[in-house]
Amino acid sequence: MIIIKPTNKFKTYKSDAAPFFFFIDVFPTEYSNKNKPNLIHLVNSIKTNPIMPLPMRVDRVFNGERSVLIRPKELISFPVSEDLTAIINPGPLIQFGFEKLLYFTEVNSRTKFFTSLSPQRALKWWQATKSLYGHLPSLEEDFSAFLRAYLHIIIKAKILEEDLDSAAKNYCELIADVCKKRMEQNNVLVEVKGKQENVKMYKTKEVSYYKKFKKTSETQHRPELIDIEVFNSFQETFPNAVEDHVNHFRKKDSTVLKYIPLLFYDDLLECMLQNLKRLEENKTELLDPSFLFERNIIFTQKSKDLENIRMQDYSWFNSFNNIDLNSITRSIIKTHEDFISHLGIEKLR
Repeated sequence: MIIIKPTNKFKTYKSDAAPFFFFIDVFPTEYSNKNKPNLIHLVNSIKTNPIMPLPMRVDRVFNGERSVLIRPKELISFPVSEDLTAIINPGPLIQFGFEKLLYFTEVNSRTKFFTSLSPQRALKWWQATKSLYGHLPSLEEDFSAFLRAYLHIIIKAKILEEDLDSAAKNYCELIADVCKKRMEQNNVLVEVKGKQENVKMYKTKEVSYYKKFKKTSETQHRPELIDIEVFNSFQETFPNAVEDHVNHFRKKDSTVLKYIPLLFYDDLLECMLQNLKRLEENKTELLDPSFLFERNIIFTQKSKDLENIRMQDYSWFNSFNNIDLNSITRSIIKTHEDFISHLGIEKLR
């Protein structure tokens, strides 16, 4: 008799493209260490790392199934003084974004399945993800704007030694306003097979019901599944010139999948509103932007030297072969080994 051991996996859908990207947060992530003594190091790293994947697709990473990294069309930069420009370095930003994503995956898988993230599954996820490009005009534009806003508001305040609390408030209000506007306008631009179309993110429906013997009605919003055309470069090198990326991918076979754009704006709006509340209550210290400089996620360049920068070095259209998932998974394994070793020492005392 053959006994097949069930495989723990999150429920996912083949038609879901599972796109995701990153924003930079201003507060430590609120995550409790309670009942997670073997995950304290990971939870502390989650708190101090400001790079936030959105949505947090732990399901795809844990299952080893592909998702789609959103790729801004242009280098992301902004002048922060008369002679200084701040620039986002995509490789390190993705590296630390993945660190947070994998640590979140580990914490969730230990909580849900009582098992650890498999390094093989994590690598399988990245191998299946890194060659994909999903054409998402509205999200590409908005997330580029969010990163530029961080440079223009937070990094500028840091460099000029201005009040970071005020800067954080302005930053969160700006992002919240963009999300609100998108949701109120209720449309995103979609391009599939070369055809562009504005589509609604949700449908509204009036629902009536009785509450305490009184008839009540409310407007409910139902998120729409929107088409996304996903191209696969099949592990080839991405085009060096950013302007060539559209023609490059149009020569490839593509698959039309689905995603929920409302999820991005709703989740990000909620995060920014929570941040604004924390700023009002003055409960938590802000994350220091120095983290981003020290890890080369953001760097500055004298304006007169900008023309000497190789733009393709900071393009989002490359295969990111230098992303090191092994160091992240080794850190996860070491956390468990250190905890077991600590328990052994405690028992001997």
